[in-house]
Amino acid sequence: MEHSDEWTFADCFHAQKELYRAIISAAVSIRWMIEHDFEVPTDADLRQMEAEVNRELCDAWVEIYVLALREWLDGQ
Repeated sequence: MEHSDEWTFADCFHAQKELYRAIISAAVSIRWMIEHDFEVPTDADLRQMEAEVNRELCDAWVEIYVLALREWLDGQ
């Protein structure tokens, strides 16, 4: 298989997904810190926050897909 410099839909989708993951992670972290008076989270708290990030990312999946598709099609 040859190397391609073309921007594929998978590349575009992955970029959008990682951007959303970063935004959602920041939001979940800030919410947690506010709710817990800026205490340092335990390992259990971190696992719970990671699960919340994954849940919210799944909730945003369709939006991420549509944005990636639009961006990819505009580049065609």
